[in-house]
Amino acid sequence: MIQDVKYLITIEASSWTAEVPSSVSGLQGSCIVIPCSFNYPEPEKKPSKFTGIWFKGTHDTIYHPDSSNIIKDYRGRTELVGDLRQKNCSLRIDHLHRSDKGPFHFRVEIKDENKTAITVLLSLLISGSPDPPSLSVREEVKLGVELSASCSVSHSCPSDSPLLTWSHSGTPSVQSQQLTNGQWKVTSSLTFTPSITDHNQSLVCTAEHRGVKPVKMSKTLNVRCKCTTPVICTYEYMDERWPNGIGKMQ
Repeated sequence: MIQDVKYLITIEASSWTAEVPSSVSGLQGSCIVIPCSFNYPEPEKKPSKFTGIWFKGTHDTIYHPDSSNIIKDYRGRTELVGDLRQKNCSLRIDHLHRSDKGPFHFRVEIKDENKTAITVLLSLLISGSPDPPSLSVREEVKLGVELSASCSVSHSCPSDSPLLTWSHSGTPSVQSQQLTNGQWKVTSSLTFTPSITDHNQSLVCTAEHRGVKPVKMSKTLNVRCKCTTPVICTYEYMDERWPNGIGKMQ
């Protein structure tokens, strides 16, 4: 996914502004949250009601408080997740389609004031397949010494983040982090103690996004024996690959 996106500020009047990314990346079948904020001159009387409207192109309404005004293709798929009273106009789009590429515009109306439009232009970059996760682990590890590995992936849907799973048993922990430009990152950390049988085996992290084929990343573990003195350590273990069923590791 593209993450290095500059912000675009479009000003309709000198004191009315809105700010959104020029583009936001998302995954087909998932959701996306478009970050949006706006500002306006404070009136003498505190506004009693705001109405936020999003358009695709110049005329097609994709979000409106009255759902009957929304075009059929977006009805039930959009939600204003920002609080207009806090000058937050962020929009969520569910079940992304390839056709959801924009451009999109935002308009805000304030009751008892002249209707004022703030026009912002942005595009969505919709990908058909996710990027593989990023896997971090020491590939050369010591036998019997606790090891930590981490796996992370970026996404655009905080309410339905990817599921990260491991090929190895251990103690996992998961945390989520909000990035910029409508992106989030979920990270799974796994703690385990390597054994003889882990030598030359792959540690695999799998990321499962809704509606698409899982993607994986793996690294091969090189397990070394833990020696406190400069002597050769030999361990015997059962292995079908050896004629007598016993293998040795130094």
